[in-house]
Amino acid sequence: MRLTLLCVLAGHAAAQDITVPLTPDRWTSYILFQREPRPRDKTVRFETHLGRTSLVVPSGLAYASGVNFRNGTIDADIATDSTSAFYGIAFHVAGQHERYEIVFFRPPGADPTLQYTPSFYDMNAWQFYPAPEYGRSPDFPQDRWVHLRIVVKGLVASIYVDTATTPTLEVHDLALGSVGGTIGIWGRNGGAYISNLTYRPDTTTYPLTREHTFAPGTITAGWSLSQSFLASQQKPDVYPDVRSLQWQPVDAEREGIVMIGRYRKDPSVEPERPLRDRPATLPPAIEVVFARNTIVSDRDTVRKMWIGYSDDVVVYLNGRPLYAGRNAMIYRDPAALGYFYPYADAVFLPLKKGKNELLLAVSEATAGWGFMARFDQPSAPGAP
Repeated sequence: MRLTLLCVLAGHAAAQDITVPLTPDRWTSYILFQREPRPRDKTVRFETHLGRTSLVVPSGLAYASGVNFRNGTIDADIATDSTSAFYGIAFHVAGQHERYEIVFFRPPGADPTLQYTPSFYDMNAWQFYPAPEYGRSPDFPQDRWVHLRIVVKGLVASIYVDTATTPTLEVHDLALGSVGGTIGIWGRNGGAYISNLTYRPDTTTYPLTREHTFAPGTITAGWSLSQSFLASQQKPDVYPDVRSLQWQPVDAEREGIVMIGRYRKDPSVEPERPLRDRPATLPPAIEVVFARNTIVSDRDTVRKMWIGYSDDVVVYLNGRPLYAGRNAMIYRDPAALGYFYPYADAVFLPLKKGKNELLLAVSEATAGWGFMARFDQPSAPGAP
């Protein structure tokens, strides 16, 4: 009986909320965005806002010391004003902010206003996590405290905003759900005020089986990535000397996406705007990585390959350029955010019998670096 009571008390103690003090000695801040289009004060501040002690991160990431969070509940109150733009809560922060996951908000009128994204090497890969699966558009009132709750159970995160009693957004297949880390505050172009930050650890073991599987026809195995180059020095539309490059085998993930940003640091620069009178050039700070694979064909044939990517791509087959595409933010349309779509573009590959070298030059500005290549599936007998 005494042993049972002690176990119950221990479990009860483990389920208590733990307050994260909003004091300078518990937080480390880091500037992420050196080239913001709207320069603002980027200094992390601890101040009183709407009558409460709060932390505001105008631009960058601040993460707490002494926190180890994997599964459980994070609670915080958030307040915005006319200067707020992008802000959110980061979790599973590890490796001195080299990777983390974020639930963040956009300004009113944006779509979506709430979104999940992982970050690798400070790359917020939101272009690969579109609504409605990874984003929603709840109202976020200004000039008052709004409650945010994030419940993490293995690979699933349930997000509750304000007075919601059912999840405002439920994210499956968290990119970093199998690891732990600290909690952080993320902001850009204004940020927001954070108060009453607590967390409650959950020691339950949750399944880590991912819901997403590889899409039929997707080229998932055999990819290798080169080192990254400035696109101004190693031009994407010039076939490289592949023997001089350093090749790293990589794995495809969700649906068959190869997330280059897991392996190479995103340059995080503003993309070039479209031009009506001449082709847009790549800004000097944009970088390119080459991805290589071998396609084996049992005969000479032509096959249609869908290619989704962010931001730019050049497709080579056996050393010959066949296609160049651009999917950067606002490039195709003033309202376009450059989201990754697996069926964004297509190219017809003239395969020869035997081995064929498929080479992609994938260039990146910001917000997600990766690609997915998928062969078109033949129609079923009798189908149109």
